[in-house]
Order: sequence, then C-alpha cells, then structure tokens
Amino acid sequence: MPIIRLLSTDFDGTLVGGVHGERCAPELASELTAVTSEGTIWALNTGRPLSSALDGIEKLGAPIFPHYVLTSERHIHRPDGRGGWDDFGDWNRICREHHDLLFRESGEFFAQIRLLAARYRGITVLQNITGIPEGLVSLTEELLDEMTLELDSLPGRPSDFNYQRSNIYLRFCHRSYDKGSSLAELGRLLDMSTDGILAIGDHQNDISMLFGDVASMVACPSNAHPIVKDAVRKAGGHVSKLVAGEGTAEAINLYRSGLIKPKPSIS
Repeated sequence: MPIIRLLSTDFDGTLVGGVHGERCAPELASELTAVTSEGTIWALNTGRPLSSALDGIEKLGAPIFPHYVLTSERHIHRPDGRGGWDDFGDWNRICREHHDLLFRESGEFFAQIRLLAARYRGITVLQNITGIPEGLVSLTEELLDEMTLELDSLPGRPSDFNYQRSNIYLRFCHRSYDKGSSLAELGRLLDMSTDGILAIGDHQNDISMLFGDVASMVACPSNAHPIVKDAVRKAGGHVSKLVAGEGTAEAINLYRSGLIKPKPSIS
C-alpha cells in the first residue's frame, strides 16, 4: 500500500506560479506520475469554481488528470465517465442548501458589509446574478487585511457566517464548509483514514486542511503565506524552500519515499 493514499493539492501558488507560470514544473510532472503510479488518488482542492479549475488543469498540462476535483473550497466532483463531472455523494446538495439558507438570512449583515466596503477605496463587493454578495476583491492584501479586522467586529453576524481568504480575494461561506471539511468528507466517502492523506497548500484558505487533523501529512511551498507556514510547522509538516510546483513536488517526493514520516493518525 502506498504511503500517500490520497493527495490533496491546492492549485494557484501550489501547482502553478514561479518561473513556470501556468505550466506544470517538470519536477511536479515527474512526482505526480510517480505517486499516482503507486496507487495514490489525486484530488485537486481549489477555491476556483469548476469551470475555472478545469481550464487551469488544461493549461497546467500535467501528465495525469486529477481523480477528483474539489471546488469553491467546498464542492466535491468526480468524473461522470462521459468527459464531465458529477457531484460525489450528497455533500454538494446539502452544502448548497445550507449556503442558500445562510445567504437568504444574512441580508442585514450584508448591508453592513456593503457600507463598510464603501469606505474603502480599492475594495469591491462581488455579487451573483441575483445581487447577493459572494465576496470581496481588493487592490492589495494589506487593504483587505485592514477591512477584515473591521468585518470581524461587525455586530449581528449570523452564527454560521464565515469567509475564506486567498490573496486579494475574500469569499463568504457557511462555517461548516471549507477545504478541510470537504477533504474530510472525500476521505470518508473513500473510506480512507487521515494517516494516508497528504495535503499541500499555500494560502489562508488552505489552512483548514493543513492543521494535521484531516491529513496527517501536510506541506507548503516557500511562497506560502506566513500563517500557512506556521500551521504546517505546528502540524509537524514540511515547509519547502522551493516555490510553487517545485516545492509541492519536493514534498510529495519526501513523503512518498519515506524521508519524512507521517505523524500518527488522530482519526
């Protein structure tokens, strides 16, 4: 049995970036081929929606395709056998129901967020076609950091309201759904314990899968956000000195070869 039974990787900044841009680093291509040939299941775990994730995978040009795609930090998809992707289990349906209910009940809180964002030149409220806010985009991370501190102190915040941060983007969500909980559900559906799971990411929205509770093996590339590096170190994981796909390739190799031992499972 392979040491890594399930590999969960973020996309932007983890597979792509650095000198190779949107293309797959040769070292990453080699490691993805090697680890999946040993029987490892590869799940792309991204904040991108499905269409953008699939576009990114095509541009990546990796020698293999992910077995599962987890999108928008919460939805789990598997191949439908006809070139498309289906929901895996009931998770996505329940997730959508919870988000729809939360967003319908958060009108007054969203109004406060709009007023707050209006005070910041350089921050825009993103909304869907029905006019419901879905998140924020900022000109800089520093500006979004400043506004987030105020957002966290707004009164009347619904108990299930949360958000995910990634660079200059902030996405509103239900507190029960993130990359970590989605990865845990995929592991449950695959009947896989945490001690066979390796999770790799680089930004704030990846932290929920890097604490060591849903994946006993965790890592990040050198371009990871400082708080991500701290989380990985605290979980006994690997912080690479290499950037993006090269750092991810190094982490896969170190765990796959047994040079880094996974910590004991807590599941």
